[in-house]
Amino acid sequence: MTRLIFPIFFLISYNLISQSVISSSGNSNSSDDYTISWTIGELAISTINNSDITLTQGFHQPLIVDVIPTGIESSFLLEMKAFPNPTFDRVIFEGGDPVGIYHIRMIDKLGRILEEKSLPYEDLFLEMTRYENGTYLVEVVENETGKRKIFNIVKTQK
Repeated sequence: MTRLIFPIFFLISYNLISQSVISSSGNSNSSDDYTISWTIGELAISTINNSDITLTQGFHQPLIVDVIPTGIESSFLLEMKAFPNPTFDRVIFEGGDPVGIYHIRMIDKLGRILEEKSLPYEDLFLEMTRYENGTYLVEVVENETGKRKIFNIVKTQK
C-alpha cells in the first residue's frame, strides 16, 4: 500500500509547484501592444502540434506565436547576379538597369561595414584581394528604383 501512496503523493505535490527557470540570462519587456520575454541556457526546446493538442518542451514558453518568414517583396527585388562566387580577386555584378547608379555595401559576419560606395553600372564590381578569406554579405541597391539584392560572397585563396 505504501508503494502506491508515495508515487501518488509525489505526483500531486509536483503539480502544485509552479515551474521556474534557472538560466544564465534573461529578461522580459512590455509595451502596450506586445511582450517580449527571453532566456538563455535551454539546451532543447520543441513544439509538437496535432489538430487538438499542442505539446511544448522547454522551460520558457509564455506564448506560442507562429512566425512566417518573409523576404524582400518581389517588387523590390533587384534582378542581378554576382560571379564568380566563391572568388579570390573580384566579384562582378550583372543585371539591373545598364545606365543606373548602384550603391554597394559590404559587411562582414560581425556586422561591420567594410566598404560602401556608389558606382555606375559599367564599374559595377567589387575588388576582394585586400580582404581575408571568409564569407561576406554584399548588398547592391539600385539608386533610381530602390530595388536591392543581398549576396553571400565567399572569399577564398587562389
